[in-house]
Amino acid sequence: MIDAHPLEKTLGMELYSTDFPGIEGKLKTRFEDFVVEEILADGTILCMHEWSELNEIPLTVEGKSDRYVTFTLQKMGLSTMGVANILASSLRISRNHITYAGLKDKRAITVQSMSVPAKVAESLLTLRLSRINIRDIHYTRHPVRIGDLWGNRFTILLRDITPDCKRAIESVNQLHETPLLNYFGVQRFGIVRPNTHLVGKALIKRDFERAIRAILTTTSEYESEELTNIRLELSENLLPTPKMIESLPEDMGYEKIVLKELMKHPNDYQRAVEKITPRILTLQVHAFQSYLFNRILSKRAKEGLSVNTPEVGDFLIKLDEPHSGRDTWLYVTESTLEERCQQVESEEYGLALPILGYSTRMPPTQQSDFIRQILIDEEIELADFRNAKMKSLDSPGGLHLASIRLPDLESSCSDEGLLMRFSLRKGSYATVVMREIMKNHPINRV
Repeated sequence: MIDAHPLEKTLGMELYSTDFPGIEGKLKTRFEDFVVEEILADGTILCMHEWSELNEIPLTVEGKSDRYVTFTLQKMGLSTMGVANILASSLRISRNHITYAGLKDKRAITVQSMSVPAKVAESLLTLRLSRINIRDIHYTRHPVRIGDLWGNRFTILLRDITPDCKRAIESVNQLHETPLLNYFGVQRFGIVRPNTHLVGKALIKRDFERAIRAILTTTSEYESEELTNIRLELSENLLPTPKMIESLPEDMGYEKIVLKELMKHPNDYQRAVEKITPRILTLQVHAFQSYLFNRILSKRAKEGLSVNTPEVGDFLIKLDEPHSGRDTWLYVTESTLEERCQQVESEEYGLALPILGYSTRMPPTQQSDFIRQILIDEEIELADFRNAKMKSLDSPGGLHLASIRLPDLESSCSDEGLLMRFSLRKGSYATVVMREIMKNHPINRV
């Protein structure tokens, strides 16, 4: 294993899993270069259709009337949450009534399953939305829930690679047998401004001023000079002006909310934080937990412990659970080690590392020792993740697979570059696979 890009190191992603030179290149030059097709729990792939064909498909609602309707949604250049907001507004229902199995990339063409209450089924048939297609509408007893999928199939075109395509394929083929470190990718933290984990850390420590500073004053070389100047001015005293708020781009919604609240109530940082949508706050806490997971995974690899084969004191999680909820997990003891190794080899279970939270277990192992050191380094305790007063900041933690395997990886040359297709279980990032292949600045994977 070799050292990762300096930016990735600051996010706990300290190593590459492979030693071959990166082929560099650029992802997502066009939306069509990055196609994500959801794989349902039963193995069904929600395939992308050509946009020109979709307009010709008549919409009907199949099945008997029930409490929900589930449908296939194809989108381009939009985030899943953005689409959910559009649907909620168009159907005149609460955003909370739009459900899905997982978040999909914004700079891509993606296909996924979503649900809405059955009462808006007829309205759903009449929607005609830009860069959004709805099809396969049918009644269901239950809505789609987070985790109701096996994973995703990715079809990716990598442009502007350094070596010729045939030599690039030789490098890519090495991934067939190599377990890759299952990091949380840079997009978890924000590629333009990788700071969400810093906000999350301040939130669990109840340091609301520090959280606000991380949200408002963290600068980036990829932002405009005007925005950078606003952040620098705010860093002096966190006192916003109406002109600052007007100057912020429309997509900086929760930052505007914070600024407006600080104008009304200067220095009341907790009040400003409480105005942020709980879902956003939870994502920021999860980002900090993801950063800690990355550090644990990096340390485990550096210490020479396997990221694929379990050792005494490790935990396993059952693979391919159909929906979210409490993980089905096993603890590895000396007496069960051989059996647990067989369960991992058969892909019934996978080796998992802790996502730290107030319920994290710390058996007497070498891994627990360096987790304790990481907690000391970060100046936090597991109890910090317990927050009875703000449920959005309350997180018990969990388990997350330590490695990725790519048995179905295919690659070929096209006129535009290197074309790849592979499938990943839920909870793994395609951009983490691509970082192994590219080994260049993460901005090339936006």
